[in-house]
Amino acid sequence: MSSGCGSRICVWGSRGVTIAELPSRWGRGGLFDSGNQTVLCKSYSLDERFLYCQGEVRRVHWHPASLSHVFVLGSDNTIRLYNIALKKGPKLVQSFTIGIKPSSQLAGRNILDSLGDTAVDFTPIPDSETLLILRGNGDVYMMQCELERKSPLQPKLSGPLAMYPPADDNYGSESCSITALGGGDTPPLVVVATCSAALYHCLLLPNPSEKEDGDTHALYVVEAVELNVNLSPDDEQSYSYPVDLYPCTNNTYACVHAGGVHAITLPILGHLVDYALADDTESECVLGALCGRGAAARHVLQSAGAAGLALTPPPLQRVLLLVEPATLLPRTLEPFDLEEQLYKELQLKNPTLEQDDINNILKERQKLSFTSIIQEILTRDVSQPILQISKKEEPSPKQCLEFLSQATLKLRGEYMSRQQRACDAIGRKLQALRALGDQHRDWLRDLQKEIDEVQLQSTVLKEKCMLAEKHQDDLKYRCSAVVRAGRAAAGPCPAERALLAELQQHARRGDTLRGHVAQLKAHAAYRAQEMEKWESEYKKKDIALGQSHSNTISSILQQQTSQIKTLMEERNY
Repeated sequence: MSSGCGSRICVWGSRGVTIAELPSRWGRGGLFDSGNQTVLCKSYSLDERFLYCQGEVRRVHWHPASLSHVFVLGSDNTIRLYNIALKKGPKLVQSFTIGIKPSSQLAGRNILDSLGDTAVDFTPIPDSETLLILRGNGDVYMMQCELERKSPLQPKLSGPLAMYPPADDNYGSESCSITALGGGDTPPLVVVATCSAALYHCLLLPNPSEKEDGDTHALYVVEAVELNVNLSPDDEQSYSYPVDLYPCTNNTYACVHAGGVHAITLPILGHLVDYALADDTESECVLGALCGRGAAARHVLQSAGAAGLALTPPPLQRVLLLVEPATLLPRTLEPFDLEEQLYKELQLKNPTLEQDDINNILKERQKLSFTSIIQEILTRDVSQPILQISKKEEPSPKQCLEFLSQATLKLRGEYMSRQQRACDAIGRKLQALRALGDQHRDWLRDLQKEIDEVQLQSTVLKEKCMLAEKHQDDLKYRCSAVVRAGRAAAGPCPAERALLAELQQHARRGDTLRGHVAQLKAHAAYRAQEMEKWESEYKKKDIALGQSHSNTISSILQQQTSQIKTLMEERNY
């Protein structure tokens, strides 16, 4: 889930939330780190210990009025608001209590979960700081979450909002997901999904009440859509498959379930804009067309389910689906009025058509379908009654002839003529379709011709680009050669000459020092050789004293001993 500015991405699951700061885009293609295969980014977890140990995470949304605040819905009936733009790391700003905290369990599940009294999903209303909170029993609550709110008190939780027309089962007893589309000048359209793949489209409108504590808004169900989810008979989720809703565009949202992904388009939002801009004279006509066209569902992906969903930026928005095993599948979101837009665009290319002719053509497109026309042609005002004649009395030949004549006339007037008219209408329709098919083939040939010309121009441009790059490299080489030649031809400047002389002087001094070092090394080697020679000769000498020398030394030592002894005796006296 990417932030509004695209600088951060939020990855969350049932056991935690992680925020990753994306690196900057640069390079020729505007890719992350200029298109490196491995991109390193800084990430940090939100309240990791609490979210992992105290329950599970059920939904995460960015704050609609901030790029640095995140809402986290937990299974303990609380919505926690975090600030992720602080230098010291993410910080819990405020915790909103939206119900009783589950405590006791029954058969491994909380009793409040079994009764549907815990919040299962929430969504911010477009262009507003209001949250819509959905409980498992289908009740929808509303709460204001303003960032600049300075009051320490808990914001008011209003609801459950009334739903009109009322239903006995409250439009599904096992609700699982909610989202909101539209906004701006038109009332938001709220989508509530149940575990049986039923979708309810509701308009959120003001509900004036005389009570002070009454709800200020109510939900008006416009239409209900039931998705056709194809699962195997052996699947345990054959009758219950939770649904996740992801808003894609202003009038389209994606529905992810166990059987794949559906894209739901809501034409009613476009009619709401027309109704808001219409005058009093045109309001009734626009109001009649408000619900004239129902929602369109398209099966985008049929697989065992998608693990994640993301959107690419406009103008050509695509849905990126993460499926097992770690594969991204792109799917294009086609507008519901694509055929009409193409028809109008092709007609507008014809300069001979005036504005009235174009309006007439578009009005022809908005008429009844061909099936309705055939059914109207074949509709009979009267029918031939079934005759019941008594078996005891046989009719006379005259009566049989009258009955046969009346039946023949009735058959010709009420059956055969209408079938002939229907056959003529089908023939005219086929002729028109053949003419339209021929025109489409002509348009297709023209488009294919334009595509071929564009491809040819693209090839020519690529060749010119390659040739320009080659010329550019050649010019760079020639410029560098000219610069080198210019530097070589021009004499050195005084600073360069002084530096060169200094370098040459240092080189001469280096050569002199190297010569001195070589002489010292040779002298040291000679001295070491002389020392080794002297030591070897000294070890070879046999030093010994003669007899006379020994006697002389002994006598001298005896004389000194006697003198020392005499001196010591004199000292004692």
